[in-house]
Amino acid sequence: MAKRQHIKRTTAAIIVAGSLLAASCGVGGGENGAAGDGLAPGDYTIASAEGVTDSVVVNGTIAPVRAVSITTPLQSEVRTIAVAPGDRVQVEQFLAAMDTEQLERQLAVQERQQANAQAEAQAGVEQAQAQLNALNQSLNDGTNPTIRQAQAQVDQAQAAYDAAVAANGGPRLVRISSRIGDMFGAYLYPEQVPPPFQLPGVESAPAPAPAPAPAAPNVPAVGAAVGVEEAYAALQDAKANLAAARAQVEQERSQLQAQVNSASRQAEMAQLEAGDGTLEYQVKEATIYSPINGVVTSVDVQEGDIPQGRVLSLADDSRLLIRAELREADVPNVAKGNRVVFTSTATGKKEFAGRVTRISPAAATPSDPKNAMQGGGDAAVVFPVEIEVTGDTEGLLLGGTARAEIITAESDNALNVPADAVFEEDGKKQILVLATDSEDARSGKVEVRTVETGASNDIDIAITGGELKAGDIVINWPEDYKDRVGETVEITDDGFDPADVAAARDGIDKAEADKAEEAGKADKADAAAN
Repeated sequence: MAKRQHIKRTTAAIIVAGSLLAASCGVGGGENGAAGDGLAPGDYTIASAEGVTDSVVVNGTIAPVRAVSITTPLQSEVRTIAVAPGDRVQVEQFLAAMDTEQLERQLAVQERQQANAQAEAQAGVEQAQAQLNALNQSLNDGTNPTIRQAQAQVDQAQAAYDAAVAANGGPRLVRISSRIGDMFGAYLYPEQVPPPFQLPGVESAPAPAPAPAPAAPNVPAVGAAVGVEEAYAALQDAKANLAAARAQVEQERSQLQAQVNSASRQAEMAQLEAGDGTLEYQVKEATIYSPINGVVTSVDVQEGDIPQGRVLSLADDSRLLIRAELREADVPNVAKGNRVVFTSTATGKKEFAGRVTRISPAAATPSDPKNAMQGGGDAAVVFPVEIEVTGDTEGLLLGGTARAEIITAESDNALNVPADAVFEEDGKKQILVLATDSEDARSGKVEVRTVETGASNDIDIAITGGELKAGDIVINWPEDYKDRVGETVEITDDGFDPADVAAARDGIDKAEADKAEEAGKADKADAAAN
């Protein structure tokens, strides 16, 4: 359809130019036509159901739906390149490899250092745990030297105390001696009377009534009480030392537990900090595999090179796009989803189909300098447009150029007539036709037909309804024949063929039919020659 439309526009332009030349020479329409010269070439059109489209034409570049540039962080030589531009690749296919000898040496050294650090950390954990276990064991079985020594002192003091008490007549005698000593001391030093001595486990007697001071200061019972008190004080000191020893051992146990915890954390950190992964990552990245199914579009290094950026490029050509630019004036006429017909330089006249998938809302600098020189100063403002190729893609080349016709309006299978043939009268759209009596007639009466119109372009307009039928002869210049409605007018064009009228009424493309007929004749001629 788009191909016929393109041909029809060109033909119409030639016809218009020819009619203007004919009018200037007094032939065809205009005043001479009104005088009875008839319809010359360019004065009429045979209405046919070719449909009408309006479109915007853009030039663009064929691109893949996805492009991938593969780079490497390594500063080492390229050891192997396994592909070339144009090669097809699959996901995970081997593409290239870098020299990793130096990296692997560095990685081996790092791994040894990490293993040593982990071993040292684990040894620290085991040593601290062994010390803690030994301390706990000594506490459980009573062999801790610190506590045993303190306990021995308590036992010794207890024995000394018990012996002192027994040596002084038992608890009762000790109590009496203590009371005598207290009384004697109170007599000598009434202002410093100490509380009565209470022997542990010995019941105190009621305080006696005051008695006269002893006659002599040296009473044998006083010495006995003092000896027991010293033994008792020594026993209390030994018990205090035992409590302190136990506290010391508990503190030591807490410190050892803290050391175990700290050593365990260090071991965990040594395990987690087994390098930052940089060397492992670099060794892994030294072998390059394809991330997509597609085609290799470029190889940017050679074996032995040290890459400074991109190594190679891939394209996913499972879907193709056309990236083009719209002039600002054309943007309002184009919409997402518009049908597209295009050709490419590599495939010649073969037509492909597509649809508009994206129109950028932001302007861009035109990639084609010619765009910046068309249509005045604002023509330099262009907007990127993306067209997805639908259907056949055979023969299309990535990066190739394409000429795309974006269909902005269309009336499929509508009758196609020149836009100038339609005029408006009393609010109705009308055309003039030459109504003939038969298909082979070369003359007829001028009649007015009311019509409904559809899509249009600079040359043609679609007749979507009304009184016009396929095969009707439409007068291209109605202003020259309005005053001759009802009159008989002849077709003076020597090239007029009534068969074209019949073909239009039957819905046959006369040009295609003639082409097929010529091809058939050629086939018969070839068969006869053979």
